[in-house]
Parts: sequence; structure tokens; C-alpha cells
Amino acid sequence: MRFADKSFGVVIAVIVIVSVCQARLCFSVEQIEGKVNINSATEAQIALLPGIGAKLAAEVVNFRTSNGGFKAVEDIKKVSGVGDKKFEKIKDFVILEGETTIKSTKPAKGEKETEPK
Repeated sequence: MRFADKSFGVVIAVIVIVSVCQARLCFSVEQIEGKVNINSATEAQIALLPGIGAKLAAEVVNFRTSNGGFKAVEDIKKVSGVGDKKFEKIKDFVILEGETTIKSTKPAKGEKETEPK
């Protein structure tokens, strides 16, 4: 009986761990597409970047205004709050010239995702 109790506990623990891991993976996937021109984008557009919220987006715009724009994509790391880890998340979405085309592909709250037909 004791072996069965321990085995049951281990099975439950594994199920919980797997569920938590899957949830983290599911929620960590960024659901955006397009690019952000950090030299011309609005705060709202910059805030769509992974890990960048409204407060940090305002910092990016303030830095851009104070320093005359970004000369290299890596210059965004000069903004307080944007370090190497955050840069790795956003670098594929950041450009210096051209149109900002970023948009969220995540459905709005209360809206269900539609399956492609």
C-alpha cells in the first residue's frame, strides 16, 4: 500500500510539473508580426515588442528624442531597462529605417482564436 501511495504522489507531481511547463511555453510565445522602426514608431507601437510595456516604450521615445535617434539597432540597449536579455527578445522585430508594421496576432480578451480553414 505504501508503494502505491508514493507512486500515485509521483504521478501527480509529474502531471503538475508538465502542466506548468506547458503553460509557460504557451504564454511565452510572442504573438506579434511585423517590424518596429525605433526611430519613428509611437510609444504604443514600441510597447507591442516582447517584454516592452508602456513605461519602457516611453523611455525608448524619450531616449530617441534626447539623443537624436538610434544609429544602430543595438543602441536600444542604451535605454535604461533594455539589457542583453530583452534585446535578444526584440532584435528580430526592430529596424532603423522604413515603415513600422508591427501588429499583435493575439486575439483580444474575450475573443476566440479562429482555426485556419
